[in-house]
Amino acid sequence: SLGRIMARLLHRIGLVAAPELKEVQRPDLVAEHVGQTAPKTQAIIDGAKSGVLFVDEAYRLTATESKNDFGREAVETLMAAMNEQPGKAPVMIFAGYMEDMAKFMRANDGLYRRVTYTFEFSDYSPQDLAVILERLVVSKGFGLSPELLADDRAKLAALIEKQTLPRTRSLMNGGLCERLFDLAK
Repeated sequence: SLGRIMARLLHRIGLVAAPELKEVQRPDLVAEHVGQTAPKTQAIIDGAKSGVLFVDEAYRLTATESKNDFGREAVETLMAAMNEQPGKAPVMIFAGYMEDMAKFMRANDGLYRRVTYTFEFSDYSPQDLAVILERLVVSKGFGLSPELLADDRAKLAALIEKQTLPRTRSLMNGGLCERLFDLAK
């Protein structure tokens, strides 16, 4: 969701040619054999060059020290593209958990020079999750009981807080609402 919003905003202010978002994870960038990762990563970059490339769980690219792992090669290919003129490479957003992303940034000193902005987002409260869940349910053509929505969704927020673990809420954040919706169908 955040990536799509950023793509639209960056397009609106003229930083990218199109409001397009290409979301990828490690398997989309890293190949299994020597010499395959850089071309695989470059193809993703080329396909997203007019918009935003969103690398979800970016820390997974550098999470291992194995010599048989090619995640660092993908990072180097991404970094090379970050040196290109606007329009020849996409704007890149690297996302992940705060501590893991700190390790990711330390994995290659060149990242600090190329990643000019970092943002930290606090976890959603049960009240925030209640709002997100209601919006999700309505967007899918369903509704929630008026009793759950009374008093600014107090019962729905209490239900989320009571029936989910704090760690689950922290790790899943807004994705928890998608899971709850899927389970309720």
